[in-house]
Amino acid sequence: MPEAGVDGETLGVAGGAPGGLLSVVFPTHNERPNLEVLIPQALEVLADETVEIIVVDDASTDGSVEWLQALAAEDARIRPVFGDSLNGIGDALRRGYDAAQGDLIISLDADLSFETRILGQLVAALRGGLHLVVGSRYESKGSYEAPNATIARKRFVSGMANRILRFFVPVGVTDFSVNCRGIRRELWQRIELRERTNIWLIEMIVAAGIADAPMGSITAKFSDRRFGASKLRLGREIFKTGYRVLFMITRYRASRFG
Repeated sequence: MPEAGVDGETLGVAGGAPGGLLSVVFPTHNERPNLEVLIPQALEVLADETVEIIVVDDASTDGSVEWLQALAAEDARIRPVFGDSLNGIGDALRRGYDAAQGDLIISLDADLSFETRILGQLVAALRGGLHLVVGSRYESKGSYEAPNATIARKRFVSGMANRILRFFVPVGVTDFSVNCRGIRRELWQRIELRERTNIWLIEMIVAAGIADAPMGSITAKFSDRRFGASKLRLGREIFKTGYRVLFMITRYRASRFG
C-alpha cells in the first residue's frame, strides 16, 4: 500500500488513471454565501478533471435552492440534490454518494473550513492506491483553528475521541470524524452504512477497515467558518452517539480478533 505523505502528496502510482469522471459532494444547509465562493474555487482546482459537483441541500431557507437551480441550468457539471428536512450529515452524504456517477468520490464541508486545494490532494491519494483517504487535522502538520472557547471545547473532545479511535481501530486513519475525504466507488458499493448523523463519518472508516480496504490520511488544516453558523451541537452529539461508536469499535475488534 502506498504511503500518504504528511504534506498531502501520495507516494506510489496505482489504479484510478486520470480522465474518468470525478464526483465531488458538498452537503449543505443555509450555506449560500459559502457556496458562492466554494463552487468556483472547486471547479478551478479541478480544472483538469472531468467533474460533477453534487450539492445536497436540505431544507435551506437562504435562497440556496433557487441559486443552485439557476446555476445548474447554466452549468451541467452542477447537480443539486434537494431534501425537505434535516436528517443529519450522514444522510445527506449517503444520498450524495449514491447519486455520484464517478469512479472516485470526494466530499468536503461547504463552510470553507478547508482550503479547496485539498480536493486535488484527495484525488491524488486515491489514484496513488488508497481506496479511502481522509484529510486529517491530526497529522503532524495539520491544524484545528479554535478562535473561541466553544470551538476549543469541540477541538478538545474531537482530539480525545480520535485518539481513542486510533488506538482501538488502527487502520492508518488519524481523523475519523471529519468530512474531508475520498473513496473509490467500488469500495462505496461494498460497504453498508446505517447511521444518519455525524457518526456516519466514523462508521464509514470502521466499515472500510472491516473490509480490509487500503486507507490513510493526508494533512488538513481546519479553519473556523467565515459565514453562517455551525450545525453541530456538541453535548447532544456526545449523548446520542457515544454508545453507538462503542458498538462500532466492538464490531471492528471482533472482525480482527474474533
